[in-house]
Amino acid sequence: RFLSLLHEFSNALLSVKSIHAQIITNSVSKHHFLSSNLVRSYSELGCLGLARKVFDKIPQPKPILCNSMLNGYLRNQCYKETIELFELMGASDWGFDSYSCNFVLKACMELEDYERGTEVIKRAVDHRVDGDKFLGSSMINFFMKFGDFDSARRVFNQMISRDVVCWNSMIGGYVKGCYYVAAFDLFLEMILCGVRPSAITMVSLVQACGGMRDLELGKRVHGLVLVFGLGTDVLVHTALIDMYSKLGEHVRARSVFDIMPAKTLVSWNVIISGYVQNCLHYEAFDLFQKLVLTGGGFDSGTIISLLQSCAQVADLDSGKVLHGYIFRKGLDINVILCTALVDLYSKCGALKEATFMFDRMKNRNVITWTAMLVGLAQNGHAEDAIRLFGKMQEEGVTANSTTL
Repeated sequence: RFLSLLHEFSNALLSVKSIHAQIITNSVSKHHFLSSNLVRSYSELGCLGLARKVFDKIPQPKPILCNSMLNGYLRNQCYKETIELFELMGASDWGFDSYSCNFVLKACMELEDYERGTEVIKRAVDHRVDGDKFLGSSMINFFMKFGDFDSARRVFNQMISRDVVCWNSMIGGYVKGCYYVAAFDLFLEMILCGVRPSAITMVSLVQACGGMRDLELGKRVHGLVLVFGLGTDVLVHTALIDMYSKLGEHVRARSVFDIMPAKTLVSWNVIISGYVQNCLHYEAFDLFQKLVLTGGGFDSGTIISLLQSCAQVADLDSGKVLHGYIFRKGLDINVILCTALVDLYSKCGALKEATFMFDRMKNRNVITWTAMLVGLAQNGHAEDAIRLFGKMQEEGVTANSTTL
């Protein structure tokens, strides 16, 4: 009864607290399964303190309860606490399983702690819980993240059972590491093993074609997308648009975009960005107008691409209109967006506006500094550019080749 109530009212804190009180009143608060569901409910509501109080009431928690607490910490981005609890589990001999290791390994990835992550993997192997497919995929992702491709492949080869998720982890890792040939070799092996590729598989292969700048191979992969019945998948379509745009095939990119049964904001942003990459300024703005007319919203990513387009053709008027949109729509004012504005005003010779934006920025990266420096130098303010470069060095920002 309490379990069904928790499932029904898990999205309301007062309801969960009321159910918790009834559990205590009925003297079943030491029940592991009930406690794990309470921990899960509190964690999903972001109440980790209450979740931990429930957890601490159990003197010898079983893995099912520990995993609920570990998952709660992980979901709420408390990565350090996730690892600390796992270490407590080991020190207290509470036991752990593949799910425990999976949660902690993901925390190690977020903290970029390679040493701790390898320790978790070693413990999983020593306790023979590494055979789980989900943990196997996490182990592969962990090694891939740190560029340890040999260890990732060793884990993959030792897996007794491999589903499409495991294959995707390996293929996707190769693509991110720019090992494109290895990714395609593994894909062929996957097909020979009788594993049907998923949308994620094809997205990785499409990205590989873009990275290799191989249009013919990209067309073949596009054909395989249709063969495997993935021609309506939004993620695959978006990846294809991005690939064709990067390879200068903006007409093909647009044709893929036009046949999409459902378009997401990401899809719109990718096609607009593709037009900008191919120096199609007016086409990018025309598509932006269509996005607005369809009632679809836009975000800072949309505006950044359009600002870059304005900077390319020195269209200051359109850039100012976009600047107005940023404030009217309350868009996220991040470093990339502010840098795009600085770059626009600098390239359009509007140094007063560029300097105003630059001075207001709390955080600046090397690209921001370079945009301002280029603006000053190209508009005949060489001495100001040299002074700004000195200030850049004082703040410890390392110059790149463009800056120099």
